[in-house]
Amino acid sequence: MQSAEIRIANQLVEIGKVADLLDAFGLRHGLSDRVRHDMSVAVDEIVSNIIRHSYRDDASHGITVRLRLLPGELHAEIVDDGAAFDPLVHDTPRPSGSVTESEPGGLGLHLVKHLMDNVCYFRLRENNHLTLIKKTAGPASVAGGRSAMRLSVTNENGVTIVGISGRFDSAVAGEIRERLLQLIGAGASRMLLNLHGVEHISSAGFWALAALGGEMESRQGRLALYGVGEEVKRLFGLSGFAEMFRIYPTRELGLEAVLGSAPSSGPGR
Repeated sequence: MQSAEIRIANQLVEIGKVADLLDAFGLRHGLSDRVRHDMSVAVDEIVSNIIRHSYRDDASHGITVRLRLLPGELHAEIVDDGAAFDPLVHDTPRPSGSVTESEPGGLGLHLVKHLMDNVCYFRLRENNHLTLIKKTAGPASVAGGRSAMRLSVTNENGVTIVGISGRFDSAVAGEIRERLLQLIGAGASRMLLNLHGVEHISSAGFWALAALGGEMESRQGRLALYGVGEEVKRLFGLSGFAEMFRIYPTRELGLEAVLGSAPSSGPGR
């Protein structure tokens, strides 16, 4: 059995350390991109949920993540001393409706339950123990690695084109959300998001996009997305957000839609 362990403080900026450990562990043992991506998203959802909701004081707390590679399975056990919470007993419907109608909450657990092959929970001596289990069948990975989130902004014919790359996770989603909303506040009424470089996206990333879409809609602006890779597209489908945005396969089609020079294809294309 191969294993690794990390203990972090209950701060969102610490989540990147867990993601680095997961990525290094997965690459070292030749786990597929799908296994590494799905486990990384699921662990991000659980740890960020613990940090945001589990503690009822302002004290510093420790969260432990233990990785174990068993025959045919990758296990990630997450241990925290917060309030008792069993995610398995909570209903987690995915969001529906428009970006202005959707309310944050539940999406993270919805993704966890659909990305993992099994989830186990127990409470022992004032600690929550949650184990995420992902089957490891699939082609091995021999290269790769986690990339830092990057944001680039250009302007073309009055359209603000924003390139987002790296991991759109809980550690950076708030900052990305504020920077995108600042662009709208500064007058960007037509925006095209290039997600080609996004490796994976968590529920925090989806809610950041929802906030952007809602603000753009309230100002009667236009927003479109393009360059969504296969792994991220799968998460858009699981989350329900594929139906909330206009998504195009190419930059040219996205620009035409935002400029209004082509008929809208509607959400999810």
